[in-house]
Amino acid sequence: MNLIDAYREYNKLDIYPYHMPGHKRNTELCQLDNPYAIDYTEIDGLDDLREAQAHPGRGTLLDDAMRRASRIFGSKYSFYLVGGSTSGLICSILACTRRWDRVLIPRNCHKSVYNALALASLRPVYIYPSVDEQIGIYANLRPEDVERALTEYPDIKLVVTVSPTFYGVVSDIAEIAEVCHAHNVPLMVDEAHGPHLGLSPYFPDSAVHQGADIVVQSLHKTLPVLTQTSVLHVCSDRVDHEAVSRTIAIIESSSPSFVLVASADQCMDLLEKRGPELFDIYDQRLHQFSEDMRALKHLTVLCNGKDTINQHPNIYRYDHGKILISTRGTNMTGAQLYHLLLDKYRLQMEMCLADMVLAMTSIADTQEGFDRLRDALLEIDASLEDGKPGERFMLKQHTFEVSPLSPDEAYALPGEFVKPEQAVGRIAREFVYAYPPGVPYFVPGELIDKNTMDTIMRMESSDIRLISTRHKYPELIEVCIKR
Repeated sequence: MNLIDAYREYNKLDIYPYHMPGHKRNTELCQLDNPYAIDYTEIDGLDDLREAQAHPGRGTLLDDAMRRASRIFGSKYSFYLVGGSTSGLICSILACTRRWDRVLIPRNCHKSVYNALALASLRPVYIYPSVDEQIGIYANLRPEDVERALTEYPDIKLVVTVSPTFYGVVSDIAEIAEVCHAHNVPLMVDEAHGPHLGLSPYFPDSAVHQGADIVVQSLHKTLPVLTQTSVLHVCSDRVDHEAVSRTIAIIESSSPSFVLVASADQCMDLLEKRGPELFDIYDQRLHQFSEDMRALKHLTVLCNGKDTINQHPNIYRYDHGKILISTRGTNMTGAQLYHLLLDKYRLQMEMCLADMVLAMTSIADTQEGFDRLRDALLEIDASLEDGKPGERFMLKQHTFEVSPLSPDEAYALPGEFVKPEQAVGRIAREFVYAYPPGVPYFVPGELIDKNTMDTIMRMESSDIRLISTRHKYPELIEVCIKR
């Protein structure tokens, strides 16, 4: 069976997608020509995406398309990307820094940010956000922690933050931006999970409007766009848009897909013509879902039903398009709930951890999809019993630290593979992470501490699959051999 046949067979299974991409395979809402019919290259009359980016404002076909995106999102310049936010984050960091610069990096950021550190030979200071104790996830990054880090390390040249997080937590970007700019440091926001923010009053505002200097969004995560399609926004004169153009030309393909760009532009059409209507319907469905969740007696849906944001003091704002379901305090694990939703109810979730499951939604979701999730959760909840609260994984918070080595320094050293228990106290030479969301527990150059090692070993025993760069975990992990 070839891939196309496999995908067609999968479509027959009637599995509803509570995962990326945001178009949800809703072919009534999202219609595109046969991709072969519009798969062009850089020929006369159809423009060159890279040249349009290199010379914004010249009025070419693709430049006009990106200028329209800039108007819709409210940025100074917008650049379409076909390598996802992975490429956008790397391009942004390279454009805003020079070799050996020190940068402030939230420890809950995506692995692509750490890869950018290695590519640019940057020296990271890792900052740990606050923690939501009830659910057990990283919450928002506090402005006062950023202030403290910038004061202690005045040579920091760039601050990076993640908002919203994979779980939907939104930080006070306006306040963080004010802190950064008082120290004459630009702020870059990984808003990969928030391209819908700022497009409707029902959701928190986008970092684009909150003082961030450069913002990266994965259009495909929560908007009806094909996978890999993202956008990079330059929002202030603190960032040189010409430098951004250069780094995009270096990192991304010199033959970007016209199909993906057309998908992004079609989404802009949809937002201009039907955005208010679609977001109004979406919000009504989310609101009704939240009301329906008030009947839950065992499961908890973060900031839905009887669970309100007031019960989570470390969460500044929450993106209610994310549905994070906690099994904590029940006789069911996150992995069990995940598989039950898939096997019995034909609902494919985005991810699961030890005691939580995440469903992602968008304007392309249908009422039938929300009804199926509501009915499944209420039925499952009625079958549950109270259980012993699972062991809470200890997460560092409100602190920052400098690793013994930067990622590129770790890669420059020889490595060896040791058993996980022997790796404690050694310096990591590879990533270990769960995917999704792709946030590493160990980063090359970082000291492997016992608490984090215990955490990931407990996760492994809870049926949470972890991935290591060298694909030998959980048996072995690669550490540095110091010369």
